[in-house]
Amino acid sequence: MDYETPSTSHVDNQSPVDDIVENTAQKKKLMEEFYGVEAPQEVDVQPPEVVSTKGCGSRLPSRVEKVLKLKSKPLRQCKKCQEWGHHDSRNCDKFKEKEKLRSRRNSDV
Repeated sequence: MDYETPSTSHVDNQSPVDDIVENTAQKKKLMEEFYGVEAPQEVDVQPPEVVSTKGCGSRLPSRVEKVLKLKSKPLRQCKKCQEWGHHDSRNCDKFKEKEKLRSRRNSDV
């Protein structure tokens, strides 16, 4: 059985290497001919504004939603000030105030 190779007579005998443009001047001339306009000598482009393009932004909850969320959480008893509230010994406001006063006294000395 003889296998025939496909005929390439309909394809131009031009190699892809012939289509390569040699330098930037030729590229510029080719682009100007293609678009029909001259390229400007000086390009005036400003940097873009900072834009978040990935995903969608999160919605900001209103004050009412924040209060409702805080009210739904159970109260905790702070072991430093013995109050029931939305803080514990690690972030007790009264303890932080005392620490600030101590640090100020130490820095004044």
